[in-house]
Amino acid sequence: MTLILFAQMGTGGIPGYIFSYAIGARPYGFGRAFTGLSDDAEAVYFNPGALAFLQRVNFSGGYFQLPVTGFQFYYGAFTFPTSTFGSFGIAVMQLSSPATARFVDSLICSNWDGPVCLDSVQAYAIFPGTDDSPPYNAGLLAYSKSFSRSISIGASLEFVYHRVYQSSPASAGLNIGMMFRPNRYFSFGLVGQHFIPPKYTFYESEVSYPQVWRFGLGLRPFSWVKIVVDAAYSTYYNGFKFYGGGEARLLSFLYVRGGINNEEVTGGGSFEFTIRDIIFRLDGNYTFNYASNGAFNDYMQISTTIKFGGYRVWVSSDPKLISPAEGESNITFLYLHTFPRQEVEEWELVIKKQSGEVVRTFYGEGEPPVRIEWDGRDDSGRIVPPGNYYYYYKVVDISGEEYERGGYLVTVKRREVW
Repeated sequence: MTLILFAQMGTGGIPGYIFSYAIGARPYGFGRAFTGLSDDAEAVYFNPGALAFLQRVNFSGGYFQLPVTGFQFYYGAFTFPTSTFGSFGIAVMQLSSPATARFVDSLICSNWDGPVCLDSVQAYAIFPGTDDSPPYNAGLLAYSKSFSRSISIGASLEFVYHRVYQSSPASAGLNIGMMFRPNRYFSFGLVGQHFIPPKYTFYESEVSYPQVWRFGLGLRPFSWVKIVVDAAYSTYYNGFKFYGGGEARLLSFLYVRGGINNEEVTGGGSFEFTIRDIIFRLDGNYTFNYASNGAFNDYMQISTTIKFGGYRVWVSSDPKLISPAEGESNITFLYLHTFPRQEVEEWELVIKKQSGEVVRTFYGEGEPPVRIEWDGRDDSGRIVPPGNYYYYYKVVDISGEEYERGGYLVTVKRREVW
């Protein structure tokens, strides 16, 4: 049986394209630019070197529609940080197709003319005589280790398997990655995809995944804004391809984002909420493929992320409603939950109005106290106005790693006088 490969438009035709596609609706919302940010479980896929900077245990799973009816993409990713042994991650992916479809990689074809695919942006294989189309499966096992407060490196083993007709090729390869994050405002990522490329043979045809080098910048000009730009280079398509996008946190529970690359424009957002110490986020996008000139459908991506455990800080209060008055004591207890990777060097707790104005600051060196009393007064000793108050808690450990958390703290109510 002879394998027939077709590559038509854009980035199409690159073997192993499932590994340069995307997982996670959030990275997809950045226009598939995530190499220089990689601050979620999807780092396993985009940049294994960034795993060492993830402080929480992360799980992400999702479902994507693809531009041709019937094609579906599923994934799951999990990361686990440790204090001394580095960080670990795993990701699994599956691309399924209608029973009559025929493909090798992340393959999409909207118009067949005999054995030839007329409209496609991927690579295709035609195997006459069967309607059996088992899914295309792939997986990643990743490891990352930081060597200073700003640099970490990592690698991931990649595995692929797809049974087509009477052939069941399986292969493995290696990706490498690096992340440089000197401060909270800037990060740079470098990834060598298929550094050791997977190779397999369909009958007489040998397929080798080409090396792809991705470079990425992550910018955080404000605490509520993130901007990501990626560039990818491969001799397979003899040049660079660019990806970019941005994200803004408009409310404590609402994100909006948008992105663009050489094939698509994507817009979407997220809803995030916290139950006790567990963070839940639901991401969704809508994508328009402008490069196909209408040949492909618009499509959606949906994914869920859960962050729990790991190394983190947060503050809780009891009671959550106080009514301070002159000459009387009415306090709330602030409980500082502190779980750094190493011993604490310094800490700071800021209480602020809903507008962001700071009213009270606590700070110190060494381990923070477990509990602090707050009597509803500012740093000058004056009773604060009624309203909702929020906190920002920051801890720096002896290695220089920072842990931050903010959120609702307490409500101050004016005492009624009868």
